[in-house]
Amino acid sequence: MSQRNSSAVIAGIAMILGSSLGVAAQDEGVKQIQQLIKKASAQVESINDTKLQLQKTMDAYNAVLSPDVKDRKDAYKQLQKEIANADKKRADVSAKAGEMNTEADKLFKSWQGSAAAISNPDLRQRSDERLKKTQDRFSQIRQTGQEASSLYTPFMKSLQDQVTFLGHDLNPGAVANLKPDAEKLNTQAKELYAAIDKVTAAANNNITKLSSE
Repeated sequence: MSQRNSSAVIAGIAMILGSSLGVAAQDEGVKQIQQLIKKASAQVESINDTKLQLQKTMDAYNAVLSPDVKDRKDAYKQLQKEIANADKKRADVSAKAGEMNTEADKLFKSWQGSAAAISNPDLRQRSDERLKKTQDRFSQIRQTGQEASSLYTPFMKSLQDQVTFLGHDLNPGAVANLKPDAEKLNTQAKELYAAIDKVTAAANNNITKLSSE
């Protein structure tokens, strides 16, 4: 084969490889968006699981204070278990948020690189605008997770204070003394459940828009 023909073949192979790499990069970008949506959905699911655990914890709490409880000490031990489970669920929410943020960082870095490689100024600008819109949407999703955390913390602090109060005194008198606080805590719990529902609904709305807009 002549040097000229050889050069032409090499150039052709290079063009094919370059085209293949471009398609692969695009395919990777699609996968990254899908992965981000998956991670965001997992965080919302984790927040919902935490809400369900909080409801179980409040059931256990109210059982301790019930005048009909058969063994208040056993009920108190069950409450402590449910609080520990709630803490685990909350830790899982934080872990899921970390995974989601890592995935988002990968996607946005890759997207910025791809947009910069577009030679057409109009298309490059539109890609940048799409990236900014996606970043804004994700920022709203991330904010919902932070809101869920800010709602959870003060509630659990109030609950833990009351559990500590009962820790050395499970007599009927101590339970009766705690009744006004228990009523406030149950009201706070209902407000928390409603707020969590609002937070997850907003997150799901933004997740849907991530995949459709």
